[in-house]
Amino acid sequence: MDRLVRSYFKCKGLPLQPALTFADVVIRDNFSRIDSRSDIKNLKVKLAGEIYLNVPVVSANMDTVTDCRMAIALARLGGLGFIHQFFSLEERIAEVKKVKRADNALIEEPITVLNTATLGNAKAAMQKHGVSNVLVVDADGKLVGILTHRDYRFKEDDGLSVAQVMKSGLICGWEGMDRKKAFEIIDSRRLEKLPLVGKDFKLTGLITAKDLLKEKEFPNAARDQKGRLMVGVGIRLNADYLEEVAQLMKAGADVILLDTARANSKRVCDATSVIKKKFPKVPLVVGNIDTPEAALMLIKAGADCLKVGIGPGSACKTREATGVGIPQVTAVASCAAVARKYGIPIIADGGIRGGNDLSKALVAGASAVMIGSLFAGTDESPGEMFHDEGRRWKMYRGSASAEHQFDRTKSGSLDGMRAPEGVPRRVLYTGPVNAIIWELLGGLRSSMSYAGATDIQLFQKLGKFVWQTRSGHEEGKPQS
Repeated sequence: MDRLVRSYFKCKGLPLQPALTFADVVIRDNFSRIDSRSDIKNLKVKLAGEIYLNVPVVSANMDTVTDCRMAIALARLGGLGFIHQFFSLEERIAEVKKVKRADNALIEEPITVLNTATLGNAKAAMQKHGVSNVLVVDADGKLVGILTHRDYRFKEDDGLSVAQVMKSGLICGWEGMDRKKAFEIIDSRRLEKLPLVGKDFKLTGLITAKDLLKEKEFPNAARDQKGRLMVGVGIRLNADYLEEVAQLMKAGADVILLDTARANSKRVCDATSVIKKKFPKVPLVVGNIDTPEAALMLIKAGADCLKVGIGPGSACKTREATGVGIPQVTAVASCAAVARKYGIPIIADGGIRGGNDLSKALVAGASAVMIGSLFAGTDESPGEMFHDEGRRWKMYRGSASAEHQFDRTKSGSLDGMRAPEGVPRRVLYTGPVNAIIWELLGGLRSSMSYAGATDIQLFQKLGKFVWQTRSGHEEGKPQS
């Protein structure tokens, strides 16, 4: 183990002692044949198992960072959001389904109502799912029509049956048809929706013009094999964690995250092993750790990806409260020295404040970075925006903060209050998350061009560090 880490550190230009973080290192400039950073198109990385992302960014599984809105936005941009585990299981299932339905090239289970239902019941169903029209089936699942807003907007009697109000005579596609053919039919017949039917005219799916257009609008999106946006979700390490995995994967989750503050433990190792034995094909991310010994233990237990970082986050005070936690560049590099031997990716979690930190995390050995505070002030993060001192803000809090623990205690998901290892704070409102991603990836592409790398894998191979002093770090900042 020591020999492996020493060899990797020597290759990266890192000292074994002391431990370093982002401000302590710079990436060496290499000879480059890249004319412009805009020439760098390929930012694809492996996340876990057979899951790949088109950009190396995931959002933190924190209650002030990621719900379905953030997950949808990031997946459209090529990354991935991790729905936080502090939702109830039912809420997490609902959040995953919202992501899967957001840009769904093929909706396998369209929202339907029976033709015998009342108009009032149909309206309630549409309101629940946030739609203004719905397909109508009979008791045998046969497609018989569609109920649109035009059909019921002037109807005041909610006791009417759907059959009395709906439009019949639909143009349909067939089960298994490809998206290209579906687009031709939708375009030529000027349709908004194309129901798919199988034997005996039974409804088997739905393709919409809106979703087909989204594929063109977001060509770099992270999608599953069915064309749906990808999403990750956290699970709680409790008595029901196997049931949580089963239900969340059934709902459509692509990656499961087993996340605890201290994953270098027998409890997490055993849970990892049990999950992979029960669900061997489930892509499983496990964290957080910061040592090569912990990385090796979890890899042998079956983890498909490791989340590295104890205390680097801006809302975390684990190191201040406990004195535990290795500075992030050294933590990532030491875990990567082991993980790369087994082909296991690493997520660098915490401390990312810009494209420079993202680039350094990847050179250190991470496949992707997890971001919290940078995303907490965006439109897509949970929580309400508020005004103070003439500026707009949103709240951001660590998962181990006293405030968060209090909320979890009230909901019954935590036994009692513990010494807080996180803090709440406000962050400036920053607008849509795509602006943050654009800036991060711009910095990354520039860094790759300096290193002479046209993709992330080559960047990790060519990238080397030089240790810098505090004066050197200050010299590199813009001077006022």
